[in-house]
Amino acid sequence: MIHAAAFGTWGTRIPAIKHHVGIGNGQLGIAFSGLAIGLVVGTRIAGVVVDRFGSRPAIRVATVLLCAVLLGPALADSLAVLTAVLFVLGGVGGFLDVAMNAHTVVVERGYGRPIMSSVHALWSVGLLIGALSGAGAAALGLDPRLHFGIVAAALLVPSFLAPAHLLAAQADAVPAEAKLEPGFARPRLLLPAVLLLGLVAFSSFVGEGAAGDWSAVYLRDSLHTSSGIAATAFAAFSFAMAACRFASDPLQVRFGPVALVRAGSLVAAVGLGLGLVIHTPAAGIVGFALLGAGFAPVVPITFSAAGNTGLGPTGVILGRVVTMGYLGSIVGPIIIGGVAHATGLRGALFVLVVLALVITLAADCLSTAAAGEPVAAPAWPGA
Repeated sequence: MIHAAAFGTWGTRIPAIKHHVGIGNGQLGIAFSGLAIGLVVGTRIAGVVVDRFGSRPAIRVATVLLCAVLLGPALADSLAVLTAVLFVLGGVGGFLDVAMNAHTVVVERGYGRPIMSSVHALWSVGLLIGALSGAGAAALGLDPRLHFGIVAAALLVPSFLAPAHLLAAQADAVPAEAKLEPGFARPRLLLPAVLLLGLVAFSSFVGEGAAGDWSAVYLRDSLHTSSGIAATAFAAFSFAMAACRFASDPLQVRFGPVALVRAGSLVAAVGLGLGLVIHTPAAGIVGFALLGAGFAPVVPITFSAAGNTGLGPTGVILGRVVTMGYLGSIVGPIIIGGVAHATGLRGALFVLVVLALVITLAADCLSTAAAGEPVAAPAWPGA
């Protein structure tokens, strides 16, 4: 929730920060590239750090650091500075993302039942809290520096308190002596299982990002609704995703991760596909809601599966899968924008239908996720 609230806060004040720095849309895109590159770099570093020191100390440091670096965008006064501070914000955010998911994998093993989707549901709640507080601050005309300072101070207290209850660092750190065993070797990036998990994460991240970037634009420009009605498309997507993530863990216990993701991705494909074919505002809103509901369990189950492959240390494998997922967030807008330029936005959104079907076909790779049975520690290293 802390992680999501910080990014939700930043996202709502982008117009104010853009105006303060005095840049146009093209320059803002350059600044966004700093955030994207930072996210990828942070996820790559996190795996090594979690492997060496464990996820608990990584979370303790990164959570507090995230509160501090949140102030950076509000204090930026030039494009170069804004790009640099967004790189740092993205780096810390990506690092924390891997660390907290790696820790959840270990806790999930201890429970012997799925909890990852519920944790991700709380992330969705945190994003909503950050977005609502940002909207209120924007409506009041609050200076971003004051707004971000208040949010950072508010998040700092739980950032110190929550990590105190995490598992010991030894829970997921790889002992130094284990690395000397004959069976220990660094996992290769091109392992088919890792690539398939990355493909599923990539596809889902593209869909989630496209819903945020293009759903309102589709209703406003293609279906000619008012701005208020257009905004409800992403609201419906977000609400459906959060609600269904709370329901996903018990469903995963009953039906298993593969069946749940396969059914969810089919719901997403058929729901959005029909919404685009019917081509009315109501159908569009329902279509994006079904996209959110169908994609709800995909990323949590994918991260759980990545942490339990047994192909390498949890942090390293999970970091690679998260990195491939974030690449979807980066190239997704480019893909949708390019196809929209050639065929129109309606045609471009059918890319999401295709990606949902890709997830359906690749769902077998998720069999290592927690699914209601006691989950033993992966056979790594040397076991």
